[in-house]
Amino acid sequence: MAGNHDHLIDISPDASLVSGTVAGAAAGVAAGRGGGGGGDEAKQKWLRKLTSATVNSAVLRDLISRTPMLWYLGERSGTILRPRTRRARVAALHAVRAVAIGPFHRRDAGLAFPDDAKLPFLRYLQDQCGLDVDGYVAALATQRGRLRDEFADDGAEDEEAVVATLDDEERFLEMLLLDSCFLLVVSMMLSKAGAGDDDADSVMRAACISKEYFILHMAVAQHTDDIKLDMLVLENQVPFAAVKLLAAFCGSLKLRHSVEELVLGCFDDICPKRARRAGDVAAGEFYHVLHLFHWSRVPKNKYNVLSTPLKLLRIKKESERLFPCYMELRRSAVWFRQAPPSSGGGDLDMWFWRHPASPVAVMSVPCLHIHDYSAAVLHNLVAFEKHFYWAHGACVTAHVARMEGLVRCPPDAAMLRRRGVLATTRRTDAELVALFRELGEETVGARLPDEYGEMLDAVARHRRRRVSCWCGGFVLHFFPSPWVAVSLAAAAALIVVPSMLQTVYTVLSYFKSS
Repeated sequence: MAGNHDHLIDISPDASLVSGTVAGAAAGVAAGRGGGGGGDEAKQKWLRKLTSATVNSAVLRDLISRTPMLWYLGERSGTILRPRTRRARVAALHAVRAVAIGPFHRRDAGLAFPDDAKLPFLRYLQDQCGLDVDGYVAALATQRGRLRDEFADDGAEDEEAVVATLDDEERFLEMLLLDSCFLLVVSMMLSKAGAGDDDADSVMRAACISKEYFILHMAVAQHTDDIKLDMLVLENQVPFAAVKLLAAFCGSLKLRHSVEELVLGCFDDICPKRARRAGDVAAGEFYHVLHLFHWSRVPKNKYNVLSTPLKLLRIKKESERLFPCYMELRRSAVWFRQAPPSSGGGDLDMWFWRHPASPVAVMSVPCLHIHDYSAAVLHNLVAFEKHFYWAHGACVTAHVARMEGLVRCPPDAAMLRRRGVLATTRRTDAELVALFRELGEETVGARLPDEYGEMLDAVARHRRRRVSCWCGGFVLHFFPSPWVAVSLAAAAALIVVPSMLQTVYTVLSYFKSS
């Protein structure tokens, strides 16, 4: 500012000008009031509208609702909704297979458990668990407004049918009653958290098994996998508060664990594996089953999205903004190792470590098991984070973005299989590339956490080092596989060992003759 003092503009008003202007304005206002005041008042309505406190509050509320980063200041939007992405290939991954939970798939045909098939689950809770139906429905009615707000309206073709179900009190309460009963009974049947090992639990379970329970259990067992996947569809949910309230109104129901642990026990065999301990579940409040599943699979206090990662903004080259593939990292002397299961990060946490004095870097990646259902589960987790990243982070989105970069061609997938990073028996290397490419399309334009930007920045700085590129190129050229090193060691042994033995025998014979 020292060199720009000649360019400063004095904006302080002159006293004489101000007094004259104010006096003239006052005279004009007085003349207007004495004359045609009614016309002037009509002309001044627009000014009163612009300065209205009510209008200002309404605009601020609208800005808060359209700004995800200000979620803590406004009313929470719907948490059960159809994903924004409705492409033809992805729509099939959000379809239900066995049971419709919530209003969006109520009219789907061919489901194994329509509304009529859910009535025995309600009756079972009445007879075996002492469910107070009247009290439960009355409690739902008192919280109807809050529960209704959990469902977001959209502009789909069946919007009228969905809105009719949500706005009609009787149909809305019936939906919550039947779906909550189904979820609770199915969780009791499929959860491993409710199975005891001692004799007392075995006797209690044997006493509770009746003809109705046996029929329901066999019917559920035929569609176990489909039911579990349907419970993890973003638009196929009911508020988890309704399920917890149902368990509270079952007077004879004695659970050894919380309702959250009971539901999570259904997904112990679903990948990705858990990253949270059982004792942490009591501290959370969950929207629905998918939210609970997402919470259990992501590391604690990591991958939160506060803004655009600063490290990502510092990367100048566009090529460095893309996560490099496996072969590119190997050419830069990056060694891969499988993260131990006891690391506590689950299947969705990666680490990159480098030392300034070492040309070699290490990337620790947990083993990701790919099954037939993996695409559907990952798509729904990414869809959940895309809508609620501001409150629950973007761990799955970041991991999918990194894996899409690592697995860019079939040789990358083959090498990652050998390293134990990818595990699958039903997909070829080309199918794995197509899977992560399709998942990666869902991450385009998504907010990514600071951990992603920091790892990308560290990888880019490592790849710019000439000594790392030279070391990686040397190893790939002369030791492209472990067998080359073994063969070289064997050849060296065949050459060196006989020569050493010959030298030893010559020396021994010399000393013996002398």
